[in-house]
Amino acid sequence: MTKSYWLKKISIPNADLFLEYIRTVLPWIKSVGGVIVKRDLIKESTSNEWDGGQLGLVIEFESKFAAKKAFYSEVFQKYLQSRDLMELVTISTL
Repeated sequence: MTKSYWLKKISIPNADLFLEYIRTVLPWIKSVGGVIVKRDLIKESTSNEWDGGQLGLVIEFESKFAAKKAFYSEVFQKYLQSRDLMELVTISTL
């Protein structure tokens, strides 16, 4: 079966939201079979603490079905809704 990928670029404005994302979303991605194969951080300053920036991720799934199942899962959709991200986060598959 052909692997499938999520390509995500997320703007995270402050340290609290950054830590929340690291502590909740990333472990959840792993729990549904996603593997982070590439990540990129772009900070808006040179301080040691997160004070805004972007997190880019490439997440590999075993199949297109697995990638779509994770994206459309109740847990992920509720997360998007709770953060008012429904219009900003979409999925495209090839």
